[in-house]
Amino acid sequence: MKKAKVLLCAALCTAMLVSCNLFPSINQEKPIDDIDIPLEKDSFYAQNMANEKYYKVKAETLYEGEKCVIWAEKSANITQRTAIEIAKVYDTIIRPRIVNTFSKKDFYTNEKAEPFDDMLDYANWLAGGNDGKLTILLLDIQDGFTGARNDSYVAGYFSGNNFYPKGKISGSNHYSNGRDMIYIDTYPGLRMQPRMVYATFAHELQHLINYVTSRQMRRRPMDTWIDEGLSSRAEYLYLEENPPEKCEWFSDDKDGTIAKGNNFFVWDNHREISLAILDDYATVYLFFRWLYLQASAELQSHIFLDIAASVSNDYRAVTDAAKQINPAWVNWENLLGTWLAANYYPRNNYGYTGDDYLQKTIKVKPITGQTISLYPGEGVYSIINNSFNPDRTSANIYYAGLAENKTIIGTSPPYTGNVLLTFNANTRNTEADETGCLTGISPPASQTAARNIQTGKLTGFHVIDARDMPERFKR
Repeated sequence: MKKAKVLLCAALCTAMLVSCNLFPSINQEKPIDDIDIPLEKDSFYAQNMANEKYYKVKAETLYEGEKCVIWAEKSANITQRTAIEIAKVYDTIIRPRIVNTFSKKDFYTNEKAEPFDDMLDYANWLAGGNDGKLTILLLDIQDGFTGARNDSYVAGYFSGNNFYPKGKISGSNHYSNGRDMIYIDTYPGLRMQPRMVYATFAHELQHLINYVTSRQMRRRPMDTWIDEGLSSRAEYLYLEENPPEKCEWFSDDKDGTIAKGNNFFVWDNHREISLAILDDYATVYLFFRWLYLQASAELQSHIFLDIAASVSNDYRAVTDAAKQINPAWVNWENLLGTWLAANYYPRNNYGYTGDDYLQKTIKVKPITGQTISLYPGEGVYSIINNSFNPDRTSANIYYAGLAENKTIIGTSPPYTGNVLLTFNANTRNTEADETGCLTGISPPASQTAARNIQTGKLTGFHVIDARDMPERFKR
């Protein structure tokens, strides 16, 4: 039976590759061709994030939990006690919270007569397993980490390659371990930032669920920003609090890139700036946190599952869920504009309702100028003096007048209030930037000065998703 499942998986993977390349490697350049096939019993394929090549990891089984099996790189010096603790956290905290939030349950597919318990059960079967247990490999992920101040590293990752039959597929760059699995970093991860590693574990587990959900429902991967936004929510589910490094990064805005509009919708589009990718992680977390806070208590219980299980793979997966909060939010420009307004006035009723920390921490700075170029999804703020009537330079550029303690956002010219919001609501995040108008009024110094917040965490090591890490070495 297991052999039949493996053959079925191979056929399905091949079909999907032809149609939409749903089963790619994390990075598809420079594969190693001299790895012995098949893998030895105690070996795994892993990927070097700095040079995008695969290599072998010698590992040993340290512990088997109820829903996982812990393996460790032999050179990582991981104790069985650590493995037992990781299994316990996975089995009792991370797995149930992530499954309850993002996974369909008790569902059928055309591939099997019996129902699957959840998407992780489906993932295990799809990879050829029959034990319902996730493989967790603890290793020193090769990511170019040097230990320098503000260095970045990969705390963990998931690879769709592993859903291929085990081994190297001839003529391709797919190196599969033939199992559903997550890779977890031991250095500096477990050794220096264990709490961050557990949050990353939750983050990557959502990626795995999203991946197999796309396989089962959408037949195409979800837009990066949605997948990353759901994974940012997964971090919150483990931490049970706002991740301060993301919130403080947003408000500190040390390079001024967030004030100039940079956010998640066009993912990693400011590669000329070393750490601008952290803007994307910060803003996508805040967007999904804000959406949750705006929802009713009943809707909060399933809004992320609605998004994760949507048949849409783009912004419509989000607007279809958001319209349950506000019917006007079925339109992306209304949803995006309201969130951007919330970032300037987080205490307004359309802001971060019920989250005192974010209401105190989040606020963006206004900028000066006559015009500005904005990519899809980006928005900026400028000071209004009495009223302002901008030239309509693009069909995708929208405006709103904002004022503190006001419920209504002015969306018709002339715009009044304290601040003009200028934003690009183009729903096609692959298109070029467009020009919007600013008021040209210089904000007072009190509004452009650095925020008085605790930013100690911003000087530490930064966790970067595996899909983004290789770009650090190409710049």
